[in-house]
Amino acid sequence: MRNRTLGLGIIATIVIILNVGCEDKKAVSFVDDNWSDANLVRGGLLYDKWWKINSVAEPTSNFDPIWSSQTTNSRSGSATWRCKECHGWDYIGKNGRYSSGSHYTGFEGVWEARLKDKADVFDAIKDDGGNHDLSAELSDNDVLDLTKFILDGLVDITLYVDANGVALGDTTNGKSLYESACASCHGSDGNSLDFKSDDGIQGVGWAANDNPQEILHKIRWGHPGSDPEMPSMVEKGKSDQDCADILAYSQKLPQ
Repeated sequence: MRNRTLGLGIIATIVIILNVGCEDKKAVSFVDDNWSDANLVRGGLLYDKWWKINSVAEPTSNFDPIWSSQTTNSRSGSATWRCKECHGWDYIGKNGRYSSGSHYTGFEGVWEARLKDKADVFDAIKDDGGNHDLSAELSDNDVLDLTKFILDGLVDITLYVDANGVALGDTTNGKSLYESACASCHGSDGNSLDFKSDDGIQGVGWAANDNPQEILHKIRWGHPGSDPEMPSMVEKGKSDQDCADILAYSQKLPQ
């Protein structure tokens, strides 16, 4: 009887181990099974302002508890939920453009995450039950697209924007690309759309000089929620250097 009980206990233990293994495999399997359908461009847009892309209601509360773990960035509400607000337009968080000033949080960037396993990055973004829990706001497909962006879409911004914020690009090629892809909405002088309206017209020339890292991101991936939709130069088959060329030309436009 004792041996029979021991045997049943061993069988039960094996079943539990197998069940746990199946659950882990199921989580990894979603990423592996759907990776070919992950949308890189959509991931870049989600990184900017995800509620404009996945049609979830814009958050009104802070992204707590993680946001409350820092005291240097006083923004509140939906701004605290933007990936870029913690990790930066240059993707290196506290080590980049957001190393000081009102956007400083002390949080790490996502640059090193591009070297990690895709299932681990997926879990870190979703973080179900953790301090970075986005499981109620982002679907698994949303998280997968963000994972794709982090693994395959990041660039070393320092290759395209120098330490003084000057774009490292060819303005001749940038002018040609700008006129064919951007001018219809932004105007030949870049001032058809006013981004800030604080003091005169603040168009493309102003934005490209004020925050070149942000504008390079938007040139590459588009602007979430814009009408008409701002095209992604990556989706149009343009190289990262082409995008930097557009930025370089944009910096020459009137401010």
